[in-house]
Amino acid sequence: MKSNGLFLILVIFLTLGCKDSSQKETPVNDEVKETRTKEQILNERKEKEIARFYKRSLNRKGDTLLPYIPQDSVEVFFTRYGKEHPETKVRMTTTYGDIDMVLFKETPLYRASFLFLINNGYFDETVVHRAVKGFIVQAGNSDNMITAQKKGSAGNYQLPMHILPDVKHAYGTLSSAKYWENNPENWHNPFDFFISLRATEHLDGEHTIFGRVIKGMDVAEEISKVETDSRDWPKKDIYIDMSVIE
Repeated sequence: MKSNGLFLILVIFLTLGCKDSSQKETPVNDEVKETRTKEQILNERKEKEIARFYKRSLNRKGDTLLPYIPQDSVEVFFTRYGKEHPETKVRMTTTYGDIDMVLFKETPLYRASFLFLINNGYFDETVVHRAVKGFIVQAGNSDNMITAQKKGSAGNYQLPMHILPDVKHAYGTLSSAKYWENNPENWHNPFDFFISLRATEHLDGEHTIFGRVIKGMDVAEEISKVETDSRDWPKKDIYIDMSVIE
């Protein structure tokens, strides 16, 4: 009888202990208030939608192509990409030597797009396709089918013109090319860029300047002197290799 009494007391004690423990562990449901604005919420949703497009695809030969960028999502996509990739210095390697360039933070879409194209291998197999002594060295295109396929896989997206009022074309500036015909919106071609070898006032206000050369202008000068055809395209291919250095 005595042992049964002790057993009963022990059971009651354990029951009360478990009850107290469960009461102590019950979380307090504090109300969480939304601190984001409606615009921020909508932008975040749009970014998630854009992220679904950020995937590689393959052509029939199995070559890796670029992720697809819808034109109406260019600003959102590259704003996000620019935040994820803060680098500003890139290098163009050629058989004539290296040309180092700094990308302007003041033209964020152009900086982000250029980094995106470098990181995704767009410039592989591209060449210097225009060389004019004392004027410009232009690169980012080729006659190879893979170059056109890469542009197409990315949606052939274009960038809105972004003119910096206090920046003019001068020796060493880095600019984006554009189509001069049937282009009333002044869209710029992000796949095609040029380095100026002198001040060119007629290009000011027409082409977005998004960087400048910080090392290797002697290389650009040498390239500008090569023999070209009637289109200013070098007769001997000058392939380029682009890389992000910091």
